[in-house]
Amino acid sequence: MIETLIIILCFLWYFLALIVSEQMGKKTSLGTEWLFFISMAATPLAGFILALALRKRST
Repeated sequence: MIETLIIILCFLWYFLALIVSEQMGKKTSLGTEWLFFISMAATPLAGFILALALRKRST
């Protein structure tokens, strides 16, 4: 039972990191790949906050 929960949490972590990097990565100076790496290494929430902080300024 605990193995199933860990597998589900890993997939959820991966998909949230993927969503954050694909949706926000194009709008930041980091890019999609680095934002995905940061979201996987830290948390998807940290990647989202970092993406908001490093948004490209539109002129």
